[in-house]
Amino acid sequence: MNLKNIAQQIFERTLTAIDVESVVRAALQLSGSKLIVGETECDLTNISRIIVIAIGKASVAMARAVEGILGERITDGLVVTNAVTGAVPQRLRVLIGGHPIPNEQSLAAAEAALKLLRESDSEQTLVIFLISGGGSALFEKPLDDRLTLEDLQAVNRVLVGCGAVIGEMNVVRRRLSAVKGGRLAEAAPRSRQISLYISDVNNDDLATVASGPTMASSATQADFESILARYDLLNQFPPSVRSTAFRRAVDFPEKNPPEGGTTNAIRAHHLLLDNQRALLSARQLAENDFGCIVEIADELIEGEIETMAHAHLERLAASRMKHAGKTVCLLSGGEVSCPVRGSGQGGRNQEFVLRAALMIDQRKMENVVVLSAGTDGIDGHSPAAGAIADAETIRRAITQGLSPEAYLHNSDSYNFFNALNDAIITGPTGNNVRDLRILLARSPEDG
Repeated sequence: MNLKNIAQQIFERTLTAIDVESVVRAALQLSGSKLIVGETECDLTNISRIIVIAIGKASVAMARAVEGILGERITDGLVVTNAVTGAVPQRLRVLIGGHPIPNEQSLAAAEAALKLLRESDSEQTLVIFLISGGGSALFEKPLDDRLTLEDLQAVNRVLVGCGAVIGEMNVVRRRLSAVKGGRLAEAAPRSRQISLYISDVNNDDLATVASGPTMASSATQADFESILARYDLLNQFPPSVRSTAFRRAVDFPEKNPPEGGTTNAIRAHHLLLDNQRALLSARQLAENDFGCIVEIADELIEGEIETMAHAHLERLAASRMKHAGKTVCLLSGGEVSCPVRGSGQGGRNQEFVLRAALMIDQRKMENVVVLSAGTDGIDGHSPAAGAIADAETIRRAITQGLSPEAYLHNSDSYNFFNALNDAIITGPTGNNVRDLRILLARSPEDG
């Protein structure tokens, strides 16, 4: 099997290995009247209402798993997603929010969730929050009523295109939101709450997943102001945002149960799946199924896209020299910073691969493959999850009359790789644990 096929197989099988529904079913157990997740136990004997609120790209699969466990015990709830994959939960309302830009359904979803939580708030209510990446745009309500949907959309367009990493974007988003930074959970202060996470953020900072609807952030005013200055955001935001939204406190602190409320209220947060688990699954596949010598580049997580492409190829070359005669595999995860410069279709994964392909060609590297793709199946404003390239990519493009530099300049990496049949298209996966980068190399004499 050639290196391109091996890389694609590793990616596809990794997606199967980190199936969201299976992960949730394994983590959440119903034993008699007790609901157990990790060290958290909730006795359902005195619970009269169970509400499920699922937010993010993995929300449908997470909700489907919880519904399969609790069934008719669920009294109400909703699912907010960008696309429905598989069967729809039967006991929960499903809303399709906007991503990466919020839409009317994003606002409707937040209003519906707040209303449901407020009306059901009591010590006899258990709320199960299912939170995954993508929720920042899919689920939104402005903290300042003077802000419009158009204002929020403008802010998100700036944030998505400015080159900020997800944690930085979410610091700004929380400042504007009535449902981020723990504010959603505060709508039901007396209820018992369990939050389960599929993480798409660095270092698994749970307060950053979907901008932390049930967990306050530790971000400070200084952090916020630094991000505004670093990307010159104030000059790009609408005047209405500059004049109203940034006068409020950044985040509410997490609060104790109110007077008269339960003294043993559950406020539990559990991480179920993250990028590290995806990397370990990919490693196992590469080693066991394809006989690769595998290295996980734990430090190559976030960074400027050109620098990251160079660093990955340097590490791959060093690994190949160290393990002559073997197939070596370099794995990394996270999200590179990729400012949008042109009007084309593409995303950070495809642009990473295009930049790497140009470097491979310039350095005359042979028997090398680079794959980068999003575990959510979506890369920027394109139909693809990512792309794959090898030593032949640039040569093939030039033969077909394609200018790699022109596509790069126009942020049009999708159409470049699509023309070469090297775009990776999975459709929305119902998962979201950041990007996965797979680089393979063999010694030239190994073919």
